[in-house]
Amino acid sequence: MYIYYEYSSQTGVQVTYDLNKERVYDYFSNMSSFYGWAHHEFHHAELIEITDDNYRKLAEQGAI
Repeated sequence: MYIYYEYSSQTGVQVTYDLNKERVYDYFSNMSSFYGWAHHEFHHAELIEITDDNYRKLAEQGAI
């Protein structure tokens, strides 16, 4: 499982992932909350940060 996230100090952490064949969007106010949730709920998931460099590729793949 892959969890894609984008962090901004002004807006927090925007999260996108697929669960049971459905796209899920989530939000966390800070990275600490996000990491705690991700490691507790989906300890096996790979966390992938969305950056300017990989945004286009992830969008083309339909990951985000």
